[in-house]
Amino acid sequence: MISDEQRGESVPLRKLTIFSKANLLLLHVFFSAIQLVLQPFGLAVPVGTAFLASMFGFMIFVPPLVCWMALCVTDVFLPGTYQTVMDVKAYWISTILIWYLFTLATDKAPRTPVGANHRRPTNLMNSAAHNFYFWNVIDYFPIECVPWADDATLPPDRQYIVAIHPHGIFCWGLFMFAAAGTPFDKRFPGLAGKKLVGLIATVLFIVPVIRDFFLEWPYIDASRAVASKALSSGLSLYLIPGGEEEVVVLTQGEDATVIMKRKGFIRLALSYGADLVPVWGEGTTDSFCVHPSLFGFRKFVQKRFGVAIANYHGRWFTPLPYKDKPVRILIGKPIQTPQPKLKGEKPDPKLVDEYHAKYVAAL
Repeated sequence: MISDEQRGESVPLRKLTIFSKANLLLLHVFFSAIQLVLQPFGLAVPVGTAFLASMFGFMIFVPPLVCWMALCVTDVFLPGTYQTVMDVKAYWISTILIWYLFTLATDKAPRTPVGANHRRPTNLMNSAAHNFYFWNVIDYFPIECVPWADDATLPPDRQYIVAIHPHGIFCWGLFMFAAAGTPFDKRFPGLAGKKLVGLIATVLFIVPVIRDFFLEWPYIDASRAVASKALSSGLSLYLIPGGEEEVVVLTQGEDATVIMKRKGFIRLALSYGADLVPVWGEGTTDSFCVHPSLFGFRKFVQKRFGVAIANYHGRWFTPLPYKDKPVRILIGKPIQTPQPKLKGEKPDPKLVDEYHAKYVAAL
């Protein structure tokens, strides 16, 4: 049995650096303002969804944009402020750069699974920001959670590795597991927001602002060492086995996933006796129009640097996803794995192949 402390019910949230807190504050100021302005006109849901679908292209610019806007407003009341700040830009730009590099070198949050829960809003500004870039997405399609049976249960006192397919341009299935109150949490209470943490590529914790956004949610570094640490702490994981490769090889409307050579999550499950839960995001690959141009170059970048370059567009050639088909997150029946003699021990390769075959068949 897993204790309440291990479930995350009495564990304090992991500590964030001042750098991360400052970026999150700027994000919240910007997005809460947009949410509050657009909501009365019914535009918050589509705009919030479009933004998140392209967040890696735009989010990094939000903090400097907010600072620039604040500086412009200040200059109206205190003429000359803008020019004074610009005159010393070399100093404050180098200071921010050094601060960022120092944060990367010392911040342990991406490698700290215990306490890596969703940081729930504590005021109107934070709540509006979360509505803009999280809850609006669930309402847009809307995203549904469909269990394998009417009486399906996922007891929260067991450990799971939830594997989500396919990635698509944007993996909408991730929203099911990142916070309490989602359709998945309502159907299977006691997991999301308490003992489920997500694995994302290490490179995303290097990009400024993007890293801070993910640290606000239950995400940790996808390295095996950190994943093992999470399972050793009694937590459960959710991840995308196909990773960024699925973004590159994606064909619109085609239900396909990269799985035949992906066995790392199977080894993790067998090492800790965690149940394997297959998840399929029906409609994920129908969300955007995908273009195959520059495939060779994009494949090279993905293989060499672990970064996916997507060539796509949504409705009206914008990042707004198509919603011709509903997005249904299909939750498969858990595959129980044998308990290892020693937690964390390396499983027998034949056993890995056996359970990989079972998983593929179930998927």
